[in-house]
Amino acid sequence: MFRVRTSLVLPVVLFVWTPLLSAQDKPNYMPLKVGNKWTFKADFGGQTVELAQKVVKVEKKDGRNVATIEMDFAGQTVTEQTGSDERGVFRYSFQGVPVDPPVQALKLPFKKGESWEASYKVQGQEVKATMKSEAEEEVSVPAGKYKALVVATEMDLGGQKISVRTWFAPNVGIVKQTFDFGGVAGTSELAKFETEDEKK
Repeated sequence: MFRVRTSLVLPVVLFVWTPLLSAQDKPNYMPLKVGNKWTFKADFGGQTVELAQKVVKVEKKDGRNVATIEMDFAGQTVTEQTGSDERGVFRYSFQGVPVDPPVQALKLPFKKGESWEASYKVQGQEVKATMKSEAEEEVSVPAGKYKALVVATEMDLGGQKISVRTWFAPNVGIVKQTFDFGGVAGTSELAKFETEDEKK
């Protein structure tokens, strides 16, 4: 039961969304380039797992760069699509199923205290969410120390209440998340970020 629940909620929790900004001097809160890979150390209800996410494709949709990202979890490959522009980060699909309308996970420019709402479906379940630009703070994870933007999210997934805090670091992406899913608490921290440019 725990594995079934986490396999559904984890991709919802791990918002892999980041902005590609037009100006070169502005930070990119998760580079959406083919080959880029994020490895996380995660603890869910006392179970420790390693999760890897990798950009496998980037295409244009509605004038926005949209990345297809694959994650290996519990013996299966989870696929989702994330888009970005100067307004922030948007989730387009999960396991080939469109998120309609795309949900905004990070709002730019970042204004502390600003909040917004979203209503969408994931695997046929209605999700209602409220996001808030909570803070800009320094955070330490296995991959290093970062100054990150923190977004707090409250979700209702098929009657289950989910609370999530996500740390977005410039030019890296998501470096940490904490969540509570129906009383099951967990933490995910970035252990390693590899770019395609570094591999060449």
